[in-house]
Amino acid sequence: MLKAIIVDDEARSRRILSGFIEEYCPILEIVETAEDVLSGVKAINTHQPDVVFLDIEMPNYSGFKLVEFFDEPQFEIVFTTAYEHYAIRAFKASAIGYLLKPIDIDELIAVVDKIEDLKKMSNLKGRMETLQHNLVNHKNQRLVLPAQNGLLYLNRKEINYIESDGRYTKVHLVDKTSMTCTSSLKECETIFEGAPFIRIHRSFLINLAFIKKYSKGRDSFVIMENNAQLDVGKNYKDHLADAIGMFLK
Repeated sequence: MLKAIIVDDEARSRRILSGFIEEYCPILEIVETAEDVLSGVKAINTHQPDVVFLDIEMPNYSGFKLVEFFDEPQFEIVFTTAYEHYAIRAFKASAIGYLLKPIDIDELIAVVDKIEDLKKMSNLKGRMETLQHNLVNHKNQRLVLPAQNGLLYLNRKEINYIESDGRYTKVHLVDKTSMTCTSSLKECETIFEGAPFIRIHRSFLINLAFIKKYSKGRDSFVIMENNAQLDVGKNYKDHLADAIGMFLK
């Protein structure tokens, strides 16, 4: 059993999430809920939880500030928010995940499964360092990504494409090497939001700068600089064509 705390200024949101966790995530025990960051910090110090479900937009302090109250956090963070406009790319690389309100039960279950997996890897300290780095430096070209045995320090210009690998991703670099990142492809899509990165398939996120060829038609595909041939999903074709047009201007 893992201990969890919910920090959210809306009582209704706390009740809904608590109910979902109790019904669908038996591995978690909600030990306390809090209505703001300072109350959350007190609850964390009291209970030493394994995971904190943390709202972002709250009075006095944003949820992002909670991390700064701990020199070496010993808990996972799942951000919760009703607003997609936040710079999710800044924290998705290292927070174990985020849930967009209204919370989807399948996404909640997936995040809890990931918590259980990553708890076995004992790489929490590295991911929290990643979180603190990317919250401050989210506009930089250089990013820190979580890995199973440490951290990946990468420049956006080094990345050829990113491939889904179960719950994780494989980052293919321009030097033809690859590395495993413990973020999902959906998370990576948000981390690398904006040109030159674009999703072309449910399994691929590519760097437009490294396309050698785009073959249109019924079975569309792209060939990258490393000669990898990647399928283009039917629902992504128009978006890819528009993105290439904008990128080449």
